Amino acid sequence: MQDYITKDALLALGINLGDQDIDSLIAHLNETVEERIGTEITEELDDAQLEELVKLQETASEEEIGQWIATHVPEYEQIVQDNIDIVIGELAESADGINQAV
Repeated sequence: MQDYITKDALLALGINLGDQDIDSLIAHLNETVEERIGTEITEELDDAQLEELVKLQETASEEEIGQWIATHVPEYEQIVQDNIDIVIGELAESADGINQAV
């Protein structure tokens, strides 16, 4: 899994947790971003492209899959950035509650 959101990004938002808690939060946030990106990508593809991507995921390397997505989803970089921004925005709204919960 790629790190879309890092510890530095959380610290910049004022989220100050212990190492184990912050690592768990980072893993959860990155999974969330990845799921949202995947959902948005699949919405961009037609049925034939989606079937091709599924088959590719079974046999190809991550690099090959990334190249395929870059070719078939030209707005991929924007999709990634939008989803990172949305998750960070949601997190920023609840930063005080996160710090108080620990």
